[in-house]
Amino acid sequence: MAARIVLVDGENLLYGLRTLMGSKKVKASRELFTNFNFRGLLEEVLGDDKLGEVFFYGAKLRRYKETPQLQAKTEAVIRQQAKLVNTLQSQKIHFVKVGYLRARETEACANCNHTEWHLLEKGVDVGLAVKLLTDVPRGKEVVLVSSDTDLLPAVKAVLIRGAKMTYIGFENRVVNSLSSVAGSTRVITKEMIKKHLKK
Repeated sequence: MAARIVLVDGENLLYGLRTLMGSKKVKASRELFTNFNFRGLLEEVLGDDKLGEVFFYGAKLRRYKETPQLQAKTEAVIRQQAKLVNTLQSQKIHFVKVGYLRARETEACANCNHTEWHLLEKGVDVGLAVKLLTDVPRGKEVVLVSSDTDLLPAVKAVLIRGAKMTYIGFENRVVNSLSSVAGSTRVITKEMIKKHLKK
């Protein structure tokens, strides 16, 4: 059994990558990261090429048909996830489908009555927490790529059992509550991201 296990909250990681590569007002496109060198980035931020097993968590998707707009939006997300999964598998990264994708309609605009649909991943953090609590034995090194503080109780539980923890955050956002309990903290920078974008 490998001494290290890497657990990635996929949407959390993608949000961080898109935020760092975007402007102050607009995040970079998701499409930019469907062919990204995730393994290379993780190896660089950890400083070695001994990643161990890497598990990338994402939601189970479904096609919503309530409106043409929502159907088009969910179909686009499904296509993007398929490309992402192919990229991850080519890099020997396991894609784990947990939770679900929820569609939520915004409140109608007071002036024009227009509404928008937003897609939210739900339950991915729970799946990741279950993995932490059931598959991380004493002495194992866990690398957590997530800024979700909902994972803090599960993190503390595996640390009490004797696991070692490295938390990976972003240069523009290191979560102190996770960083303070982890044995070490590493940071993804914009320059690192640029190096691993595939042309």
